[in-house]
Amino acid sequence: MKIEKEKVSVKFLKVGMYVCKLDRSWLETPFPFQGFYIRSQSEIRDLRAFCEHVYIDVEKGKSLVNEPEISKPSPLLRKKKANNKYRGRVKPLVVKHDYYTHNLKPIKKEFGPAKTLMLDLNSAIEETSFNLRVGKGLNIKKTKQVASHVVNSVIRNPNTLVWLTQLKEKGQYVYGHSLRSAVLSAVFGRHLGIKENDLEVLVTGVLLADIGKTKLSRKLLNKAEELTTEERKIFESHVELGVEILAKDNTLDHNILTIAETHHERFDGSGYPYGLVGDEIPAFGQIAGIVDTFDAMTSKKPYGAVYTSSHAMEWLFKQRNKLFSAKLVDEFIQAIGLYPAGSTVELSDGSVGVVLSHNKEKRLKPEVLLIKDSQKNMLEKPKFIDLSKKAVFSNKDRPCIISALKSDTLNINVDELINAFHNKNLVQKLLTA
Repeated sequence: MKIEKEKVSVKFLKVGMYVCKLDRSWLETPFPFQGFYIRSQSEIRDLRAFCEHVYIDVEKGKSLVNEPEISKPSPLLRKKKANNKYRGRVKPLVVKHDYYTHNLKPIKKEFGPAKTLMLDLNSAIEETSFNLRVGKGLNIKKTKQVASHVVNSVIRNPNTLVWLTQLKEKGQYVYGHSLRSAVLSAVFGRHLGIKENDLEVLVTGVLLADIGKTKLSRKLLNKAEELTTEERKIFESHVELGVEILAKDNTLDHNILTIAETHHERFDGSGYPYGLVGDEIPAFGQIAGIVDTFDAMTSKKPYGAVYTSSHAMEWLFKQRNKLFSAKLVDEFIQAIGLYPAGSTVELSDGSVGVVLSHNKEKRLKPEVLLIKDSQKNMLEKPKFIDLSKKAVFSNKDRPCIISALKSDTLNINVDELINAFHNKNLVQKLLTA
């Protein structure tokens, strides 16, 4: 049932009215997220202290009769108040690169469970989005469980899920984008040394950050041309819509709401909805903003160019202390690499391969699956090689990466690459190609 909203100045609030929306985020105030009845004059005084105006549900509570409508509050005033929102509450991010020190599980052993997890994760995201579009509630518990599995897989080996998200064909961009961004956030958070429980909160928040888009029209989300000014305003409203959806669950970790609300804020104050500046943006919101942007740049979407991973990293590097924190951009590049797992790359001898794992020490010499030889002929079977190691019985160095390629132009047989992990003969020939 559609809520009958009425905009009311806080000057004219009365006991018995039902407040269903504020002129700012619920997170900025001490009031219940799901709305509330005004039961006393003290509650009216509290509302006047935080808000310029509110919206009341005239079906649930008293209506405003013959009172003048207020003008919209000054955007500058709103921005100033919003900017104060996190000041003094934002904890600095402490990086602990050595927090996860145990040995990585080999990608070949982690691949099977990760592949199953990817299917579950994709299914969960589609189910969640469908339920919200048809008016059903949000299953936070299920999302948290999936996030926990993602974190566990990434802790065991941070390359496997990244590899799968790059190669596995997805349905609609919005769903795939949330999935890939969540995996990137887990890998990034692992690199930063964020503790497991907090890492699960981060991944859950990134998974749900764009949940407000379920309330926008598919026509708008799938528009192939640049959005008009009015369409852009509607699109940006997905942040507020998402927070409203999430805030209905009063058991939800506050940091998940914060991620949804701040993942489009930018370091120089050019973001939305509040124009927060620098470290006014919570650390998890900054992390979410970087992974959201990187995946959007490197993935197919209705509008805009698709960048290779290395070009996207170069662009991010130029945005240091502009759109994003220089420190976090540097850490992200170290965590994911110029050529993340799943990237299609050309080697110095002309051959073409798919990166399996990010080598932090030798960034241009990771493990790869070769799919084309130096003459650009497709190999009958992919060959596994570690570019950082010389071939057996050879003193000749392996080639190195010279550039990233757009995989959609190469007609890569994804199923064949996946099956390569289960090829016993291939495993026996490791490093002998």
